[in-house]
Amino acid sequence: MTSSKPPYRRFRAHGPQEVHEDDAIRAIRSLRHADEDVEARPVRDREAPQRRPAKPRTPTVRPAWWSFRHRTPGAIVRRLVGLFAIIAGLWAIAGFLALRGAAADANRHISSTARRALSDPGGGLLGTAENTLVIGSDSRHAGTGGRADTVMIMRTNPGRGTLNYLSLPRDLRVAWGENHIKLGETFSHRGITGLVRTIRTELDIPIHHVMVVDFGSVSHMVDAVGGVTVNNPFNLIDCPYTGGVTVTFRKGTIQLDGKRALQYSRVRQCDTDINRAQRQQLVVAALKSKVLSFGSLPRAPFRGAKIVRTLSTDMGTVDLMKFGWLQARLNTGTREVLATQGATISGISYQLLDPNAAGPQLRSFMQG
Repeated sequence: MTSSKPPYRRFRAHGPQEVHEDDAIRAIRSLRHADEDVEARPVRDREAPQRRPAKPRTPTVRPAWWSFRHRTPGAIVRRLVGLFAIIAGLWAIAGFLALRGAAADANRHISSTARRALSDPGGGLLGTAENTLVIGSDSRHAGTGGRADTVMIMRTNPGRGTLNYLSLPRDLRVAWGENHIKLGETFSHRGITGLVRTIRTELDIPIHHVMVVDFGSVSHMVDAVGGVTVNNPFNLIDCPYTGGVTVTFRKGTIQLDGKRALQYSRVRQCDTDINRAQRQQLVVAALKSKVLSFGSLPRAPFRGAKIVRTLSTDMGTVDLMKFGWLQARLNTGTREVLATQGATISGISYQLLDPNAAGPQLRSFMQG
C-alpha cells in the first residue's frame, strides 16, 4: 500500500505568516536594481604598489682581532703595536729561559769556598761600582792544577758611566806565605780562592764577581758570534805558536775567526806580556761589541747563552742580564796593563810593580 506521505519534510520559516505578493515583487525589483547599479559603476584600476625586492642579507662576520682588513689607520697601528709586544714578550721569555739554563751550568763550577772569598759589593750591579775578575785558563774547572794564562779585572761603574779594564801580568811577583811566587801560580795552587785573596792583599782591589774562561772554548765563543774584528796595534810576523806552527798578524784592522782569535790572544814570543795583555783586551772588547751590536740584538740572548755555557761564574741569571746591559750601556774608560818592571830573582824571571806608575794607575782604575 502506497503511502501518500511526501519523502521530505516541510519547514516553515519563522516570521510573518502571510506575505503579500506586492511586497515580494518590490523586494525582487529592488535587488535587481541594486545589481544593475553595481554593474554600471566604473571600475577603477588600482594597481597594487610595487615593492622593491628585498636585498638578501649578508651575515655580519666580525674580523679577527689581529686582522687588518676594514680597519682604520689608528686601529692598524694599535694592532701592530700589540703584535710587536707579543713577539717581544715571547722573545724575552725564550731568551731568559736559554740564559737561565746556561747560567745554571756555569754556576756549578764555582765552589762555595770561592764564593766566600768574593767581597760583598754592598749593592746591585746597576747601582754600585763592582769589579769582575776574568781568568783565562787552560781548564774551565776553576780548581787547583789549572794555569791562569790571563788575569784581567773589569770595573763597571754605573755612577760614572764607565767600564774600565786592568790586565795583571801573570808573572807578577806576589807573596805566598813566607815565600814569593808568580800571580798565575796562585791559581794553580789554590784556584779562584787563592787568586782573589792575593789580588785583594797585594793590590787592595776587592773582587766581587769572577768569570773563568777556558781557552779551549774561546774559538767556540768567537765562532758563535760569527767572528770578530780588531784593530791590531802590533805587527806580529812569523811568531812561533803551539804545535810547531808560526802565525802572522799584520798591524791594522784584521778579521778573526775562532781559531785565529785564540792564536792572537795566546801567542807570546814576538812581543811582551804587556802587549799580549793588550791583545787579549782587544779580543774581549770585540767579542762584547759583536754580541751587543744592534744587528745582533735579536740573537743576543741566545748568543749570550752560548757564551755563558763556556764560562764558570758566580753570577746568576739576573746578574748576567744586568752585566750584559752594563756592557752595552757604559762607555769604555781605560784599558790599562798594570805597570811593572822586569827582574830576575834567584834565577827566576818576575814582574815587579813599578813604584812610580803603579800607584796612580791603581787609584785611577778604582775611581773610574
